[in-house]
Amino acid sequence: MSTLKGRSRAPRHAAAHPAAKRSAISPSERVRRALQDHAHVEQLSRMFRALGDPTRSKMVYALSLGELCVSDLADALGATLSGTSHQLRILRDLDIVHVRRAGKSQLYSLNEAAFGFCSPRVCQAWKSALAPDTLVRPSPGA
Repeated sequence: MSTLKGRSRAPRHAAAHPAAKRSAISPSERVRRALQDHAHVEQLSRMFRALGDPTRSKMVYALSLGELCVSDLADALGATLSGTSHQLRILRDLDIVHVRRAGKSQLYSLNEAAFGFCSPRVCQAWKSALAPDTLVRPSPGA
């Protein structure tokens, strides 16, 4: 051991670092352990099922552009207030959207954290799938 201003210093080698012990787990074992978290797997499954619905995916995309009240969102989607509220409740229950009161209105916003690394604002898959040119379909006679 060497000393630095009278203090002893432990030798630097891999065994001295706690991270070295964590990396001893094989990648397959790490994945196996993660998959045993049934609650997390079920949450992911519910989230993907929810986003598999085109109306809810449009809502998520719309809310990624900014906070909206139910009536503005329903108007933008061409949907009823009741139907929009129902779909928003599903997204709220999954913590995909947040709601806050502003007077008599309820304003909805996207919970970006729920998406992790693939939030609609930063994920290239969302951007390419929802690019304006992919949302506008040419009419059959054009």
